[in-house]
Amino acid sequence: MDYKKILPIVIIGACALILVVYAALFLTKSSPENSYANQPGAYNQIPQQSNQAAPQPSAVSQLPDKPVSSSEPATLVPKDMALDKYCEKYYVAWINKDWQTAFDMQPISKKSQSDVNKFAQERESYGMQSYKVNPPEIKGHIGTVKVTMDLGQNGTWFTNWTFIKNDKGQWVVWDSKTGMGN
Repeated sequence: MDYKKILPIVIIGACALILVVYAALFLTKSSPENSYANQPGAYNQIPQQSNQAAPQPSAVSQLPDKPVSSSEPATLVPKDMALDKYCEKYYVAWINKDWQTAFDMQPISKKSQSDVNKFAQERESYGMQSYKVNPPEIKGHIGTVKVTMDLGQNGTWFTNWTFIKNDKGQWVVWDSKTGMGN
């Protein structure tokens, strides 16, 4: 069995399982006084403390129906940078093994689940040969960018980046989901 082919699948599967378990635990164990779930505009976000992740969509939540609060910590897209250019910068950093830059550009929830060294090791194992960033699709306060990655012997993979505008009109890196293509 060629472990190089299945390693990315196992890693992504494990991450997805951890995310689902975390979301299930959070949604069932949060107390009313600590939960934002019943507050208007909260979108089932995790309460913020200095050592917790910023709000991001859980595996069971919907995208917010209006811009998010700018008072919450988030990974922001630089002002006047197009969403596809942001993604392009991320993948250029990856190809150049500028792991700190790429790590810092992830959604804040993903940064809280790892560190730059683990991030670098995972990305190195993928064996990315090339990538293609598609033009963004923007619908109101939600933007998406699909990226196709050629991971050599590991096949073709896709990442869907989701961006949400905050109440100041800035794009927030909301989520990125990766899966194997055909």
